[in-house]
Amino acid sequence: MCAGGEGRNFPTAGQKGGDGPRDGYDGKGGSSEEVRFSQTLAALAKNSGPGVFTSLLGRLARERRWWDVDAIFAEMQVRGIKPNRIHINAAINVFAKARRPQKAEEWLIWMQEQDLKPNEVSYNSVINACAQSGYVERAEMWLGRMLEGGIEANEVSYNSVINACAQKGRVSRAEMWLEKMLSAGVKTDAFSYNSVINACAQRRDIERAETWLERMLADGLHADEVSYSSVIKACVHKGELDLAGYWLERMAAANLTANEVTYNTVAGACLQAGDEERLIRWRALMKLESGVVPNKDISRPSPPSTCTAHFEDPPPDPSLAGDLRRKRPVERIPRGEQDASERSAAPRGPPSGPDRPKPQRERPQNQKVVAQSSSTAGWMQWVVLVAVLAVLQVFMTVWARRGT
Repeated sequence: MCAGGEGRNFPTAGQKGGDGPRDGYDGKGGSSEEVRFSQTLAALAKNSGPGVFTSLLGRLARERRWWDVDAIFAEMQVRGIKPNRIHINAAINVFAKARRPQKAEEWLIWMQEQDLKPNEVSYNSVINACAQSGYVERAEMWLGRMLEGGIEANEVSYNSVINACAQKGRVSRAEMWLEKMLSAGVKTDAFSYNSVINACAQRRDIERAETWLERMLADGLHADEVSYSSVIKACVHKGELDLAGYWLERMAAANLTANEVTYNTVAGACLQAGDEERLIRWRALMKLESGVVPNKDISRPSPPSTCTAHFEDPPPDPSLAGDLRRKRPVERIPRGEQDASERSAAPRGPPSGPDRPKPQRERPQNQKVVAQSSSTAGWMQWVVLVAVLAVLQVFMTVWARRGT
């Protein structure tokens, strides 16, 4: 802790432990950057006001040099400048930009313990630091404390938490915060809805993604290519090509062009389905080629889609039910009871007389081929044997004539 104005102790920036030495480290406890920055502070005019130090903190935030925060507040102490809420918010922003949420939280907690009351800027920096670092629960906690303290949250506050929940796949939490955002009358934008739409699409929940896109349009917001592309990709991945085409038509009607990822996704789906006609139509819509006019009367297809079978497991074949039943384990019963059950289950006897049908044993096709090949091989063996005997007979005859 370093001493601040009026004997107050400020949180320290601490050491850059775990990240390795900084560039320019000279091995003597300092660095060339720190030396230059100390020289900059020492060269400040004696009549430098609080605004100068606010600008320096803003510079540290842009450069993410959180380790120099202590030097600024130490210089302010030497000059007898009392830090105000603007300075503390600027310090919190330095740690937030550097993705060090724990230090940002420490400064916010210190503000709460002092006479400096945090405002929406203070909370938003901490919320964004936690959200960007993946600490979703802490981002939600600080937004909750912000609302409990009577501080009005804005779109930055809600969007940070909504996007953090969506990135972690917590769709219900993202939807809850978007609902609270709408209920509070906070101005929403495409980013607010797109985070939730994309989270639903990632889980292939087409119905929820469509619901939020429709609600977005109903609220008068301009849906962009990200909004439509998320729903289209969800439909394609679920195998609903007709539904994907419906949203592609609406996207084209809104004069929006699909991005490369969406184009590759739908093109691959058409190629996999072997639907060249659909591919040509979609390619024209996505690129808005000349001469192609989007359909004005766009009707939503009724589920299920006719192309779903290309991407989903086929339904079980009823004809296989007998095979499945035969593969089930049979319960063992005593031999005597088994004989009795077989006798009781046996048929009464076949019909007798001239009307009795004669059993027809149909030879399978593979057995017929084997029999034909066997007969051919036997015939060839006899031909070879006869030829060998004939040659031997000729040889013996010639040998006998030579002997005489």
